[in-house]
Amino acid sequence: MTDLNDFEKMEREGWANPAIAKGYADGFDRATLVVAQRLSDAVSAGPKSTVLDLCSGHGVVAAELTSRGATVTGLDFSAAMISLAQAAVPDASFIQGDAMSMDFADKSFDAVTIGFGVPHFPDPERGLAEAARVLRPGGHIAFSIWRGKGSDGAFGWLFDAVGRLGDPSVTLPFGPDAHMLADRAAAETKVTKAGFAEVQLIEVPSELHVQQPEDLFDAFDQGAVRAASLLGAQPVLKRDAIRSDLAARTRSQGIKHNGGFLVPAPSVIVSAVRR
Repeated sequence: MTDLNDFEKMEREGWANPAIAKGYADGFDRATLVVAQRLSDAVSAGPKSTVLDLCSGHGVVAAELTSRGATVTGLDFSAAMISLAQAAVPDASFIQGDAMSMDFADKSFDAVTIGFGVPHFPDPERGLAEAARVLRPGGHIAFSIWRGKGSDGAFGWLFDAVGRLGDPSVTLPFGPDAHMLADRAAAETKVTKAGFAEVQLIEVPSELHVQQPEDLFDAFDQGAVRAASLLGAQPVLKRDAIRSDLAARTRSQGIKHNGGFLVPAPSVIVSAVRR
């Protein structure tokens, strides 16, 4: 069995940092708001639905769900994120816990949403199977994944810049591919194996908003644990080169908006029905 202890340690320690939690909430706000709406649509959230919002983060999906009248329980392993979520969404209930092993009874919820949380699962198949366990038969799951390497947008630009300009000796602990389930074949295979049917993928043209072109680097460096770990270990000159490259891409391919720039950050929503 592959040892994922270092990956889990990086994730838990990173998201426990209140500055990283706040950095994500601020830096990725525009994109997560749009995706929260699409996730809520995908699970048909409404006044009679009970929804488990896994990896609830700062509460952006929970806020959208509660605005539609759903009864929402949010779960996250980060106390820093739970604190942000509780302040933002007082009408939802938030619990600090482990998505890999939840205390909820079988068939407890009508729907499960996961806003960009699956990439943080040390074992995506196990996490999805656990979500299936607490979901009633016929209930819906919907989760979001960023488009990654090779995509035309923030994450693709980051991978490209680090690959060309970064120190190749700087690596991350071994863990699941963060963008794997944005691929239709991979998503269908793993989601079906976890106990779901009717798997669908929806492309979402999500965007980030930055005030200055250099702020795109800071969004990753201050609000994304894997990216922050990768960028933080770069020598100063290479960090500066990556920052400059991302800023140049933002100037040339971003769209000027409200005194700043809109940067594409495409994502995918995967939805399915519990068998």
